Amino acid sequence: MGKSENSGTQSSEELNEFVVKQLGGGKSRREVVLELTEQGMTDSEAHQTVERVYFAMKKTAEEEEFSSGALVPGILGGVLAAAIGGVAWAGIGIATERELGLLAWAIGLICGMGVLLFAGRKKGFPLQIVAVVTSILGIVIGKYGLFYYYFQQSLLEEENGAELVAEYGLVSANMIQVFGENLSQMMAGYDLIWIGLAVVTAWGIPKPSSLQT
Repeated sequence: MGKSENSGTQSSEELNEFVVKQLGGGKSRREVVLELTEQGMTDSEAHQTVERVYFAMKKTAEEEEFSSGALVPGILGGVLAAAIGGVAWAGIGIATERELGLLAWAIGLICGMGVLLFAGRKKGFPLQIVAVVTSILGIVIGKYGLFYYYFQQSLLEEENGAELVAEYGLVSANMIQVFGENLSQMMAGYDLIWIGLAVVTAWGIPKPSSLQT
């Protein structure tokens, strides 16, 4: 009796979400049908519900299936998101005089979304790699911007500061070299946690869903 009442009070949207979650989690259609009948649905209703949701998910998966034509736009979307996210992170860090690790996580999010949107919402392993690489690129850009600002400030304190600043321009070989020499020190401790979260987030956004038959 309790199972039947539980099924009866479940909205259509909640029921669909339940079936999507079960199928997406790797359960077969038959297993999900059995779960629904245990909750009080008739076998016929359970079959119809599962089949409807399954074929809707299958159609979506086919529309999102990776194609080679989505790779270049995906790369462009990821690089653009990395540039915007990195510059924004550096700018906020300079303005607040604080390096907010949470924003590094956000870079992973926007890079994943940038790849997905520019790729026409296609998903697949190649786009996951692009999302991860560009999220790391965005974090490096942000780190570079912060390092450049504070390094320049330190140079201005030197007696010949103006000359040194000229030697260490934004994209000069000297500046890039100094940044590279200090990068490992800037990617330690809590930084690694935020970078890890950014990578995991970026990886998951263009990840295709799996369906069991």
